[in-house]
Amino acid sequence: MNPAALGLALFGGALAGLALPTAYNWLVTNPPAIAGSPASETARMGTPASSRVPARNALTLVAVSELCGIGLAVTSAGLAWILRDAPGGLPLLAAWLVVMHTGVLLAAVDVAVRRLPTPVISAAALTVGVLLAGQAAATGQAQTLVAATLAVAALGGLYLALVLVAGSGMGLGDVRLAALLGAALGATSWPAVFLGGLLPFVLAVPEALARSALCRTHSIAFGPYLVAGALIAVVIDS
Repeated sequence: MNPAALGLALFGGALAGLALPTAYNWLVTNPPAIAGSPASETARMGTPASSRVPARNALTLVAVSELCGIGLAVTSAGLAWILRDAPGGLPLLAAWLVVMHTGVLLAAVDVAVRRLPTPVISAAALTVGVLLAGQAAATGQAQTLVAATLAVAALGGLYLALVLVAGSGMGLGDVRLAALLGAALGATSWPAVFLGGLLPFVLAVPEALARSALCRTHSIAFGPYLVAGALIAVVIDS
């Protein structure tokens, strides 16, 4: 394996893992304020003490951060091994590391509060776009960038159509996340795009059936299935 790729994976994974618990806590306890809404008034006046999330013990937070750092470092190294022969080289690996690290955070937040924060997705999308554009400029080959752009349109359009279908339970956060994943999948291969678009629905079937049997009306957090489907797709395709 390329030492640079392994170093990038280990360092990037460790850094992302260390920051993960703090970022998760902040995103869960600081919902976006909408002008005129009760949430915006709460943000302006301060969160009532009765509704605040209890502060984590500092030592516990450090321990959790270290465990997350080790876990993501090892997982990132595994991803680097899987993509060692991928034609995209180091930029493609870097793009997938951004997607994986961001995806873990987004999945956790989505499970907790049924929300996929737009700023997080936007920052990841900008980073992935710069990486793929830089690769295209450096190699003089724009095929990967074109494929990624088409995949963004394909998966983003698919999930936008599902959002417009009444009762689908999807939101615009799912559309944005699907488009982000589409960029990484499109830069990998079209079979990966197909699998990444199909697998989330397959993975979500057990939960959907369980909720139907238990008569639970709360919507499914689809973000984790989107992320898991994309990662499984790239593993199968590699």
